[in-house]
Amino acid sequence: MKKNTLLWLLVIVINIVHSQDKNYDYKDASELIDVWLEAQKDYGDIPAIMGVVVKDQDIIWSSAFGKSNIEENIQADTNTICNIGSISKVFTATAIMKLVSDGKLNLYDNIKDILPNYTIRQTFPDSSYVSIKSLLTHSSGVPRDTKHSYWSGPEHPFPSKKELLDNLNELETNFQVGSTVQYSNLGYALLGLVIEQVSGISYKEFIETEIFQPLGMTNSVVEMQESLYGRTHAIGYTATNRDRKRKKANFFKTKAMQPAAGISSTVSDLAKFASWQFRLMDNSETELLKPEWLKSMYKVQATSKNGYSKRGYGYEVYTDKEGNSWAMHGGMCPGYVAFLKMDVSNKMAYVVLINASGEKALRYVNGIIDILNKVKPTTEKQTDLSEFKGFYDLNPWNSEYYIGSWSNGLVALYLPAESMQYATYFYKEKEKDVFQLVNEKNESIGEELIFYRNDEGKIIKIFNDGQYHYPKNY
Repeated sequence: MKKNTLLWLLVIVINIVHSQDKNYDYKDASELIDVWLEAQKDYGDIPAIMGVVVKDQDIIWSSAFGKSNIEENIQADTNTICNIGSISKVFTATAIMKLVSDGKLNLYDNIKDILPNYTIRQTFPDSSYVSIKSLLTHSSGVPRDTKHSYWSGPEHPFPSKKELLDNLNELETNFQVGSTVQYSNLGYALLGLVIEQVSGISYKEFIETEIFQPLGMTNSVVEMQESLYGRTHAIGYTATNRDRKRKKANFFKTKAMQPAAGISSTVSDLAKFASWQFRLMDNSETELLKPEWLKSMYKVQATSKNGYSKRGYGYEVYTDKEGNSWAMHGGMCPGYVAFLKMDVSNKMAYVVLINASGEKALRYVNGIIDILNKVKPTTEKQTDLSEFKGFYDLNPWNSEYYIGSWSNGLVALYLPAESMQYATYFYKEKEKDVFQLVNEKNESIGEELIFYRNDEGKIIKIFNDGQYHYPKNY
C-alpha cells in the first residue's frame, strides 16, 4: 500500500511540474521583445538585429529585424549568417574537449610537446609550463595578440599560419601560468594549431565536420565566404560616425586567427548548439563528447587576481544570487557584434547577433532576459486586450511608448530603451477603459491609464501622467 501511495504521489508531482511549465505563456513577452528590438533598430540606425531564446529543446522566441544588406535591400532573418567573433572560442574549446573526451589529448599536456614551433619565451623562471588547460582558461600568460596590427582598419590584415608562427619568437609571457586570467586571442589561435596537429586535418574541417554537421548547423562556416557575403551572409557595417551614419566595413578573412574569431553562424544554428548542450548535460551517453567534459566547461577553472573574471573552458562563468550557474561569451569583429548567454541551471539560452560595430549585444540579451523573467505561470483565461495595443506619441517630453497586453493587463514600454529595468510599467484593469499601475506583487499603486474613444468606439487618446497621448500610425 505504501508503495502504491508513493507511486501516486510521484505521478501527481510530475503532473503538477509539467502543468506549471505548460502554463508559462510567452506570447505577450515575445511581442514586447519584438517591439523593443524593432524600435532599437530604428532609433540606433542599426542595420539588423537577430535573436533567439532557447528553453532546453524548444525555441520560445526568435526573430530578426532590419537588413542584412542595406545596399541591396535584403531582409535579415533567423538564418542570416553573421560573424560571431570571439564566440568562436567556445567552439574551439568544444573541439579541444572532444579530443580530450576521445582520449587523443590531455588538458595538462605541455604546448611545447605538441607544437614544436612554439617559441614564446617564458619570462618567469618559477612558472609551470603552458598547458592546454591554461590556454583554454586564459591563464597561460601568453600575450593577448601577436605584434601584428590585424585588428586595425580598414584592411584588417590577419596573419597567415606562417606569419603567426614566425612572430612567436618575438613574444614573451606576461605572468606566471595560473596566477591570474588575461584574455588571449593568441592563446586560442595556438589551440587551433593543437587541434590540427592532433586530428591531422585543418581547423576548419574539424569544426565543420565534427561539430557543425552532427548538430545540423547547416548555415555555420569557419571563415567568411565571399560567395555568401552580401547574400545569406550579412554585410558588416561600422560603428555610427559623427554624422550619424554607418559605412560598410571591409570584408576580411581571419586566417590563423580563425580559432579565436573566425566562425560565422546564425541564431538558429546557435540555438541548436545550445540545445545540444542542455541535452547532453542529463545524458549518460556520448554525443560528440562525454557529458562530464561538457559540464567541466561551465565550472570555474581559473580566476583573475581581482576575482572579477572567472573562466571555465571556453566560457566566462558565474553564479547568480539565486545560485544558478551561467556560461557566456561575447564576440566582436569588424562590422559584427554577438553574444551567447546560457542559464545552465535552468537550461535557458539567449543569443543576439548584430551586423554593425559599436553596439552592445549583451545589453539586448539582458533586456530579453528581464522581459522573460517577468512572465509568471497562470491558469487564468486570458482577456483579449488587443484593442488597446499600439504606439502613442509622447512629444515633446519623450519619444513614444508602446501599450501592449500582458497576461490580463497592459504593459507600457517607453521607447527607445537601453535597459528594461526602468522602461516597462504594468497595469491591471480597474474598470472599463481604466487601468491602474501595479507593482511586482500585482498591487495597485495609484497611477492610471485612461483610454478615450470616439463615437464609433475607437480609441483616440490616453490620459496618463497629467497629459493626453495620441496614437501614432506605423
